[in-house]
Amino acid sequence: MKLDGKQIQLAITQLVEDYKFDAFQIIDIVKMGIKSWFKKDNTEFKRSNIVVDIDEEGKINIYKVLEVVEEVEDEHTQILLEDAKNETDDVNAGEELYIDITPEWLEFSRIAVQAAAQTIKQHLKGIEKERFFEKFQDKQWELLKWKVIRSSATSVVLDIDWVPVVLPPQGQIPHRMYEIGEDVFVYLKQIAKGQGWVVLDITQSSEEYIWAIIKKIVPELEDGYITIKKIVRMPGKKTKVVVQSNDENIDPIWVLVGQGWDRINIVLSLLEWEKIDYIEHSDNIEDLLRDCLKPAEVRHISIEWNTAKIEVPEHHKALAIGKWASNIKLASLIVWLRIEII
Repeated sequence: MKLDGKQIQLAITQLVEDYKFDAFQIIDIVKMGIKSWFKKDNTEFKRSNIVVDIDEEGKINIYKVLEVVEEVEDEHTQILLEDAKNETDDVNAGEELYIDITPEWLEFSRIAVQAAAQTIKQHLKGIEKERFFEKFQDKQWELLKWKVIRSSATSVVLDIDWVPVVLPPQGQIPHRMYEIGEDVFVYLKQIAKGQGWVVLDITQSSEEYIWAIIKKIVPELEDGYITIKKIVRMPGKKTKVVVQSNDENIDPIWVLVGQGWDRINIVLSLLEWEKIDYIEHSDNIEDLLRDCLKPAEVRHISIEWNTAKIEVPEHHKALAIGKWASNIKLASLIVWLRIEII
């Protein structure tokens, strides 16, 4: 395959348009690819320091760079001072000598082209990942909206700026059907960068997901008028949120529910079938338990060691326990006590 300046210019222009990168970044990557190309077909320069230059017209020049020394230790990267003087008078020991080794015709084998293409592809991916990390590193611990592009019984893949990211099974809401093309909110727990990779830890099933939703639609939380003390959750089934007012004139439950139930309806729409209870915080465990088990009527509570025995009317026992035992399990997590309904 032969290359000329016009081909190089067109290739660089196309890469700039496709990847939306800075032209100088693309030129540097193309230089790396040509260097890989050249060394693949010219093995005598495999250990040499090679520099590729591309001028404004797309013309390619390839140089072998040698360190000028008084005594040669590596003939691939060094040149004796008196030999360097034969190339140019204006050179001293310790400097670098550029020797033009550009072939008359830049023609590369199929294997060399493949090697160069792989080098260019790897570096383009590296820049993409770096840009991706920079974009999302400040969005950690936030609620973000992305689109479902693939969905199966075990995996859901979301599209994030043309980058596929997996929502793992443990991060999905159990039994929720994810439809291709739908927009979903996820909570970004963590973003981490390693050598050549970026990992996003995203979830819809954690307590933080609920917190992020509420934070998004309840400005009083961000302003400090109310505080969420605790969130306990059975994903896909039920969530309980314990909230406290920091202003005696503000009802924290009313703030979360919203006028005309508008705020709680937004939360419920994002949780689909999952129910949510708001509970006002109390330092009195018995009062907290009564609120946790509503709408069941609580007649009496006795607490011994790590167990709370709660007496309710017979016809209210199912309400106190809740579907999937959600009421009793979540209440237990809130007060850190084992609960017995009697």
